[in-house]
Amino acid sequence: MIVESMTPRAITDATRDRAVTVVVPCYNGAGTLPRTLDSLLAQTNKDFRVLVVDDGSDEEILSLLPSDERFLGFRLPTNQGYAAVTNHALDMIASRWVIFVDSDDTIDPDCLDVLVDRGERENSDVVALPLMSVEPSRETNRSPFVDVESPLTADRALKLFIDGRVLFSQHLLFRPNHVRSRKNTYSDLGFTFNLLSTVSTVSFEPRAMYNYYLHAGSVTAELRSTIWDLASVLGDIEGALHEVYTGDEAVETMHRMRWMQLSYMLAKAGSDTEVPHLRSDVYAWCRREIRFSHVVDALRTRHLGKGLSLGLARVSPRAHYLAYRMRTRLRERAQ
Repeated sequence: MIVESMTPRAITDATRDRAVTVVVPCYNGAGTLPRTLDSLLAQTNKDFRVLVVDDGSDEEILSLLPSDERFLGFRLPTNQGYAAVTNHALDMIASRWVIFVDSDDTIDPDCLDVLVDRGERENSDVVALPLMSVEPSRETNRSPFVDVESPLTADRALKLFIDGRVLFSQHLLFRPNHVRSRKNTYSDLGFTFNLLSTVSTVSFEPRAMYNYYLHAGSVTAELRSTIWDLASVLGDIEGALHEVYTGDEAVETMHRMRWMQLSYMLAKAGSDTEVPHLRSDVYAWCRREIRFSHVVDALRTRHLGKGLSLGLARVSPRAHYLAYRMRTRLRERAQ
């Protein structure tokens, strides 16, 4: 059965005055979308709408929606990417809160109730929660999320993010405003940082109620040419950073974001066994960009592994790669 795409006006009317809209971007996700929709049907919260945005899929996506007036569908005529999908959704919806749920992920039955209740009770603009990563083997890992008081001012929350103590992602509950994503494979990083720089108060829910399913072939899981998007993403957030921090604090924060970016790129290169030319280019670029001050700051802030990784890559990319591969083999044997 082919289901017609709703009009933007109809979506605005359907979400108006609702507590929360769950936006589900989907591109050729027919195999996993039903699992996501089942988790949304199971929500204890009843004052929500689900907007599935079909990003020009080759598959029939909207026909998978349940016969439930809370589930809305919108189709883009061509594939435009995650950033464009979320931007289109934010331009249409009119609910008090929004959360993005990927078409291969799930949320726990009380997730919306818990997040909305905390946001309303603490009068916050954003409610963040840890992710529960689910490996293909079904092994689960909770993302970094230290115990903090809730709520916090946005600048203090950003500091936790930059220091790596809390992993913010685009999968959080927030009150929609003017912030939109820029076209980039890692647009979620820029969106999250820019969103946090425009709000006043951030709440923290300690329970990992968002289940993030990992796939070996995903765009960000393997080393691909899109890694260069990560090399440029700091330019998308620099303006927002200077809105929150000034003077030496702004310089220090940008410096820390830089070595974290380099550390992530080195991890991708160190994990690669398929594209030696790209791996070599990434190593060469990172080696040119790494400064001694990056290593010192990483060690000073107790990011020992990242500091050692940066230092070794600066001295010898080959030694870094061999060490990374050895570490991977040891972990595989331990499992």
